[in-house]
Amino acid sequence: MTAQIVSALPIPFSADGAIEWDTFDALLTRVSPHVHAALVAGTTGEFPALDDDERQEAFFRACRVLGAERVIAHIGHASLRQVVRVGRAAAALGITRMATLTPYYLPADDTAVIEFYRGVTSALPGIEHYVYLFPERTGIVVSPAAFHEIMALPGVRGAKLSGAATDLLVEYIAELQPGQELYSGDDSTLPTVLREGGTGVVSGVSAAYPETFGRLAAALDDDVDGADAVSLQATVQLLVALTGPSIIRLKAAVSGNVPGGWDSRMSMAAIDDTLHGELLDMAARNA
Repeated sequence: MTAQIVSALPIPFSADGAIEWDTFDALLTRVSPHVHAALVAGTTGEFPALDDDERQEAFFRACRVLGAERVIAHIGHASLRQVVRVGRAAAALGITRMATLTPYYLPADDTAVIEFYRGVTSALPGIEHYVYLFPERTGIVVSPAAFHEIMALPGVRGAKLSGAATDLLVEYIAELQPGQELYSGDDSTLPTVLREGGTGVVSGVSAAYPETFGRLAAALDDDVDGADAVSLQATVQLLVALTGPSIIRLKAAVSGNVPGGWDSRMSMAAIDDTLHGELLDMAARNA
């Protein structure tokens, strides 16, 4: 299996909070030649701040630029009812791969999480589903035993791990069914993920530096321990360390090569002018 880069795309907002759709189109066009797919309206896309019709517009535009087969629509929501509504609308666009965050905000045990995904997969037949685990954002830690049951549900193609879930990478990989995929949300660990039997990374940082991530994936396909792969992996680790800690940092870096409004709707810690300049310089040097 080739190393897979799925770019987790940020959404460009103007200062008044409106989405700049032309800027989003430009980002899609820029990443398209370098990544295998895009995750749309995920955490990096500030999905809790998007209206459902805005999520559908983002899905539509991603399909138009990338092709529906390269779009993974994040349909996570606060309730199963909402998840299914968003998923059916995404399916109407021809999207066949969807990711769903675990339940969040209110506590849920393993049984509740398993039944949640049973409801998602049964309500959206014909869709290839990715289970999205992010304990810090949801309050839900899915045990490897529960993960095993979820992976056995019809239609589940794989999983995406973020935050502390990546600490259980090896344990989760051991519970995959034949042919299933596992992605890490830790952008800096692609070689490790591949060595452990995973598929690739879902990378927000790749939205700012798609060329570098694309070159790394190609180098790993040729020789995971080759000189080019080692050198590119070192560069990626530097990029992730500088850009990865926040969406604000990512948007600053993206703006270096995709001009437009890169404000955020959600409240996050700002960065100073010095860091902003470093991010722009890094984007220019890794274009």
